[in-house]
This record gives sequence, C-alpha cells and structure tokens, in this order.
Amino acid sequence: MSIFQPVSYHLKNLTRFEGRDSLAVFLPWGMVGVQVWGFAMILAIAPVILEVAGIVTGLFGGQAWIVSTVLVLLVILGQIALMGASITRRLHDSGRSLAWAVPPAVLLTLVGSLMPHQFAQLPASGAAPDGFYALMGLILIYLLSVLPLIGLLGANGSGEPNRYGPPPAGK
Repeated sequence: MSIFQPVSYHLKNLTRFEGRDSLAVFLPWGMVGVQVWGFAMILAIAPVILEVAGIVTGLFGGQAWIVSTVLVLLVILGQIALMGASITRRLHDSGRSLAWAVPPAVLLTLVGSLMPHQFAQLPASGAAPDGFYALMGLILIYLLSVLPLIGLLGANGSGEPNRYGPPPAGK
C-alpha cells in the first residue's frame, strides 16, 4: 500500500463520521495533515512576523495582525474540515467518541485567534504585552489537552466489535 492510497481514502470520506479506521490507514493521512497544517500556519502568520521584524512595513496599513488572524482561523477551520471525520473514525476504533478531540480544537482556535495580535504588540513596548503570559498559559493548556488525543490516535484499536461497528478490515 502506497502513502497515496490512505490519503485518497480519507479525501473520499471527508464527511463520513461513522465507522472505524485502523492506525495503518490513519497514520499516513495524519502525517500529511500535520505537515500541510504546519506549512499553512507559517504562511498564515507570515504577515505579522514580516511586519514585526521590519522586513515589510505598511503593506497592511500596520494591521498585519488582522490579516494573520483571519488566515490562521481559516487554516484551523480547514484542518478541522479535513481531519475531523478521520479523527472521529480513528477514535471510534478504540471505542471513544469525537468528544476527546473537541477541547484541543476549541483551544487551538482560541490560541490561533489571539496569537497574531499578541505577537504584533511585542516590539512596540519591548516587554511582554498585556495578555502575553495568559496566551502562553493557554498554549500550555492546549498542549496538555492534545497529548492524550495524540496517544489515543496512535494507540492500537480494539480488535472486537464495539458500539461504532466491527473492527476495520485487516485487523
């Protein structure tokens, strides 16, 4: 099985939230998803970074953080749309529901909406702006919420039928 078969499978099943997927089917899709998401986040935050670094000034009328915030939120929503169903099916394989993925998704959206504005304020004062440490705490809470999800997504599923259906083929 090539890496493209699982990717093609997940693209065809973007809206299928029922059933179960094995780790072997999920892992290539998850790895591609994380890489695409990381690259897209770098591009989304680039306007504020370029403005803060003084490389590009005035391109967005001093409001690059607004552009970055919109781009970051679009990237996060896109990632949720692309990964939501596959994460759900993967969680179903261990008998768990999508509820395990909701807190990290909400926290990531909150962090993504606050981060560009906080970073845009850094050079103006030379010190951490109001809310910066709260944002860092929120990032820490996000990381603590996503670690159990990563563990669940990477764990072996149940080889027995559960409330979400029979084991995936090939188990």
